[in-house]
Amino acid sequence: MSRRGRSSRTRRLGDGGAENEVDREVKSFWHGSNDMPDTAKKVQVTEQAASVIRSLGSAPLTGQESVAEHYFEAVYQRSVALASALAAAAEMVGDEDEQDDSSDR
Repeated sequence: MSRRGRSSRTRRLGDGGAENEVDREVKSFWHGSNDMPDTAKKVQVTEQAASVIRSLGSAPLTGQESVAEHYFEAVYQRSVALASALAAAAEMVGDEDEQDDSSDR
């Protein structure tokens, strides 16, 4: 049977799990030797999604600045909404008071 005719499961299991030199180098490059750092227990949802971007100045789009800013603002608001929904689903949304209390310990 040709390689094309095999299922993806057969192809994955076909090499016997042997890891060659290139695979080890790629794995060490992307994964590194250190463990992942600790993450924050709770996150705070911002109300000013574009504040960091605005600090960089206006977009260099001659004649289209106001339209571009409108669409950029919509994208920033949507990204905050999605990120906060994910954080809420993981029960990671906290208040500023909770964040301050945990830093005092």
